[in-house]
Amino acid sequence: MKNSITRYKPYLIFLLVFSISFFLVKTLFVYLLPFIIGLFISFLMYPIYRFMKKRLSFKPAFSATVISLFIFSIVIAIALFIVYLLVSETIKLYENNRIFIDKYISEFDLSSILTEFNLDGDFFTKISDTAFGIVKIIPIFLTLIIISFVSTICFINNLPYIKNAIRNKLSDKNAENFDVIIYKAKEISRKFIKSYLLLYGLTFVESIFIFSLIDLDYVVVFAFLAAVSDLLPILGPGAVYFPIAIFCALSGNFLSCITLLIFWVITVIIRQILEPKLLSDNIKIHPLIVLSALYFSIVSSNIWVLFYILTLTVVYKIMAEAKILKPVFLNSERVNK
Repeated sequence: MKNSITRYKPYLIFLLVFSISFFLVKTLFVYLLPFIIGLFISFLMYPIYRFMKKRLSFKPAFSATVISLFIFSIVIAIALFIVYLLVSETIKLYENNRIFIDKYISEFDLSSILTEFNLDGDFFTKISDTAFGIVKIIPIFLTLIIISFVSTICFINNLPYIKNAIRNKLSDKNAENFDVIIYKAKEISRKFIKSYLLLYGLTFVESIFIFSLIDLDYVVVFAFLAAVSDLLPILGPGAVYFPIAIFCALSGNFLSCITLLIFWVITVIIRQILEPKLLSDNIKIHPLIVLSALYFSIVSSNIWVLFYILTLTVVYKIMAEAKILKPVFLNSERVNK
């Protein structure tokens, strides 16, 4: 019994440290979000930063600022473009159905509805509070963008110094392990990101095809929203497909509604097949782990469960390939031999 505890002690310590760290990040996620965004972008863009600094002889601060401006300009431009198209599409919808909408509004009796549902003055108070909360989000969002932008510049300009500062406080052996962990983390993280970018890209292309098939306006915008909504653990692209399908049904276009629902099911099935396969091939994660993560996330209706299991698996994979932890199970290649 004692030997078993000693044998699995490193794994138990790893699981405990990771779980506590993950719980702290989840709890403080709102406060850490701009810094997580900055670190993530700087991690991805550092090769370009290094190229600009060494090959093009640009100053470090200038290189970091240009890269950050480029990334955030693209993100903000896409967001503003989507908002503009959605607003213009809403206006167009109203103009095309003005008679019906005006007639509905003129016949809409608010007082009878309030009486039927026993709603009093608190109802309007709740509405005003909700509206105020939505308005309050705007300065928070702007502050998030500004802090993320500044943190990106700081991180991308100081990544080597942060790495060396940590390395200098470690012993020679731990410093060597630290270098291996950083190398493996970059390698596996890039494969992980590439896998999911491929999945979301596939959802984007599929959505363009589906929306073009039913002759939907602003195909690219809705396809982009479908790809973003693919992050949701339950509905996924259905968060975009369903409202469009309902609109088609209300408009009397039942063929487009049925087509959307059928292709949504096909998209979900393709995603469930490809995701375990891609992660298994690129990162060597067993498909059963990915399927379990998806299942637990759907059952619990909590996307954090998916992030926890996948992140735990990826971090363990990094530690195992860095030979800090020994693999618990034999991989498929070794078994085949």
